[in-house]
Amino acid sequence: MSEEIKIVITLKDQTATIGVQRTGCDPVFAKVEGDLPAVLKGIPKLVEGARKGWELNARYPKCETPITPPAAPGPVKRQAETKKQQPAMF
Repeated sequence: MSEEIKIVITLKDQTATIGVQRTGCDPVFAKVEGDLPAVLKGIPKLVEGARKGWELNARYPKCETPITPPAAPGPVKRQAETKKQQPAMF
């Protein structure tokens, strides 16, 4: 079975953000300084590092923090109740 790896490079000025992803694994991201030829030279090392990381943990640990439910909304007031009565000017 062949392995499919996706590599995405976003280059802005002299900084590249690189994402490496494999099916069934969480992506690995890296930031690299340099122009495109310099960035491309470092790709094999980033991919190898991602593979080693995936062998240890393919997925990040599941978050076990309890989720706090949103506060219940207060009573709804009609516009007439909330509007101050404006005194007559004339």
